[in-house]
Amino acid sequence: PQAQAMASALRNLEQASWVQPTKLGDAAKAKPDPNANRQIPSRSAYPSFLRLEELPIEAFQQIEDTQTALDDFQVILAQPERVVTPFGNAIMREMSTSWRGDDKGAAAFRTSVRGYLGGLTKKVRLIPKSEATLSGRSATIPVTVQNNLLQGVQGLTLRLTSSQPNRLDVGKSQQIKVDGGHSQSFKFETTANANGLAWVTAQLYTADGKPYGEPMTFRVNVTEITATVMLVIAGGVLLLVLAGVRIYLQRKRAAAEETDDEENGEDNGGSAADEKGDDDGGTGGDAPGQPGEPTPDTGSEKSGPSGSGEKVDR
Repeated sequence: PQAQAMASALRNLEQASWVQPTKLGDAAKAKPDPNANRQIPSRSAYPSFLRLEELPIEAFQQIEDTQTALDDFQVILAQPERVVTPFGNAIMREMSTSWRGDDKGAAAFRTSVRGYLGGLTKKVRLIPKSEATLSGRSATIPVTVQNNLLQGVQGLTLRLTSSQPNRLDVGKSQQIKVDGGHSQSFKFETTANANGLAWVTAQLYTADGKPYGEPMTFRVNVTEITATVMLVIAGGVLLLVLAGVRIYLQRKRAAAEETDDEENGEDNGGSAADEKGDDDGGTGGDAPGQPGEPTPDTGSEKSGPSGSGEKVDR
């Protein structure tokens, strides 16, 4: 930077009327001006009224803070030149000697530049979260990044940190990229090792590992299902299954008994009919006039009744 500043100064001197350019060899052969003052003026030789008009140390500290914020901000931008050029010119103006005699104006200008830059950096932030409840050993925690800038941001890393890693493991960090004017949620796979409360802190980091923006802290309530609870649930399900099987078997047995009763009833009815047929003359259980009844051997010549003592031929 020093060499570049010297080269820039020499190029500007070429246009000055009071400077005469010459070659290095000619300058080495030239004799020094005997009237030139070769002594450095003392500190007291500097006019006190000019010293009072100089920028104070606090002004340069504020300028350095603005430059640092600009350096940290430009590394996350998709189009950094849209921010670096105007703010770079503003920082150069903060150090200008034109502010001599106007301390209040210089301070107001520095404050406005730093405030405007700070407002831009806060447009990329983490959206606050309410308390999260995790049930089971593994769950997903979403964290949302909001970008209200007119351009996208990239090169940022989102990292979660658990206050009790032995109770809640929040997973690995993620590289994020969010377009301008958008919000995007990033999901972290977490693992619970024990029940209870744990505090989780979300923080954005730049590519060189510097924290970006304010951290966001939220509480996580871990309600893991333990092995004992799982055994109780499994036992209840088993009891329900056994009760269903028992009801099914009872209904099947009842249906089988009804079928047996019907079959026994039909068998008893047939036996009674057979016994009645035997009592009626051993006709085999067939009632008169029923199909299968044997035809009588009587003649069919006479249809009227036989007289008394009439002999019937057989």
